[in-house]
Amino acid sequence: MELQHVATGNPAQDAMTVLAGLPDAADQGQAVDRLQQLEQAKRMLAAAQAEATHTFLAFREAEERDLRIPQSQHLQGLEAEVGLARGESPYVGGALTLLARALHTVLPNTRAALRSGRVSEYHARLVAEHTNHLRDAHRREIDAAIARRLGTASSSQLRKLIEGHAYRLDRQAAEDRANQNTARRRVCLAPASDNQVYVTAELPTPEGLAVMESLETRARQRQAAHRAFNPDGESLGREQVMTDLFVELLTGQTTARGVTAEIVVVMQDSTVFGDDDLPAWIMGHGPIPAGTAKDWLADPEARKFLRRMYTRPTDGQLVALESSRRCFPDGLAKMLRLRDDTCRTPWCNSSVQDADHRTPWAAGGATSWQNATGLCKRCNQRKEHRGWTYSGSPDELTVTTPTGHAYTVPTRPPLSEIASWNSDPPPLNTTIDIGLPAASVIWAEAA
Repeated sequence: MELQHVATGNPAQDAMTVLAGLPDAADQGQAVDRLQQLEQAKRMLAAAQAEATHTFLAFREAEERDLRIPQSQHLQGLEAEVGLARGESPYVGGALTLLARALHTVLPNTRAALRSGRVSEYHARLVAEHTNHLRDAHRREIDAAIARRLGTASSSQLRKLIEGHAYRLDRQAAEDRANQNTARRRVCLAPASDNQVYVTAELPTPEGLAVMESLETRARQRQAAHRAFNPDGESLGREQVMTDLFVELLTGQTTARGVTAEIVVVMQDSTVFGDDDLPAWIMGHGPIPAGTAKDWLADPEARKFLRRMYTRPTDGQLVALESSRRCFPDGLAKMLRLRDDTCRTPWCNSSVQDADHRTPWAAGGATSWQNATGLCKRCNQRKEHRGWTYSGSPDELTVTTPTGHAYTVPTRPPLSEIASWNSDPPPLNTTIDIGLPAASVIWAEAA
């Protein structure tokens, strides 16, 4: 959240003014003292935010009762409003809303610890989330039982302590919850760093332990048979072997490098045809080094298909397409996913799942590039709730909430945020040797 979005003369700015006026630490001890004091102040501010969130909840509930809105529609989208106000995703906003309600109803000891700065907001969230499935009386009992450990237990210790009390107080609820979690088992993909991803399986504990035991056993067997080497003949460690086995067993390939998949990679012409260091971009994943992408293209076993995308020369924005249909055509929808990559609602981390009309089709909104926004399904559904509007252009999106607060974010393609757009094209009839894959391209004036 930019500073100008915060009203002048408010307590937060007053506090920052006081902190800016404090003398610098004179030694290491004073520096650590300052860190501790600031952390305590941050925790106390988190308690004040929970107070404000609870007040917001109460006002919204009163308003919806006065408007005779059906109970089933109460507080729709409120978690996203909390997230936007704090510069967080709707998911985090939901957790913070849950925390605020719990602190003011069933977790008085946790609330007191947060207000005094004795426990962090993250640990308070753990207490709220890991007791959310219990009856109010049991939540209060656990809150009292763990009070002395708040501020001294690690997050792992605190979670295990809460779960132990929960299992003791309501065995049936714990078993029901375990069965529900089994039904919600899933596999997720998330970007890591430097050309890596996380593939995470959320599954019952016995099955997870069995998976790891199988991978460890097969890895030991491969190493014992002296078959644990990379293509260059270098010896592989146990975890490298386990990772290769993970890929081979799931894809059915004989080697981890022999996988087949369709991957959409966006690259600037200066990277494909020359030596530009501008990274490539994998749709829905993020950047990869230029050399890595060109190595993929150079792989003789890989099938490549090149598609040109036209951009504005000034800033790299993709150009427009139009349609008279209500649903976005496949080409326009794919172009939208390439531009937006991640849900365009401010601070949402979900991938683009829907091509949405900023101005609804029913209200006369066109199925066009000018009126298109890439959203996740939850945000697309939320924008239909009372008081929400999405507006803007291909270059920016403004989300306005029921309270009238507006949040604006740019919507240029990811690579255009990294590239420099102040360079001229090569002279006409210049021959460019791609090298990888072997080819030559002559730069000529368009017809």
